[in-house]
Amino acid sequence: MSEQEQNKYINQLRRQLANAAERIKTLELDIEPDGRISQAFSVLESHIDTRFDQMDNRFNRIELRLDRMEHQFNQLQAKLEVVLDAITGIGDLPEN
Repeated sequence: MSEQEQNKYINQLRRQLANAAERIKTLELDIEPDGRISQAFSVLESHIDTRFDQMDNRFNRIELRLDRMEHQFNQLQAKLEVVLDAITGIGDLPEN
């Protein structure tokens, strides 16, 4: 290999090394705590937390509605028992 070819090859390697170093710096900036990737994860985490909070609120409202419906069902059942007792007179049967 001639000296000119060697110098050309060495310069090519230097350019590749400088390019690799620049890429590493870019990745470090993107990944560091205030970098773009970290910021993107923070935004995504915030969005997910918001959605889970909304789901919790919806779940709590549904639970309250179910509790209210169960209470209303129990009231209705008690009223039906009173009406059935009045119609059939089962509650007035002698104990002997």
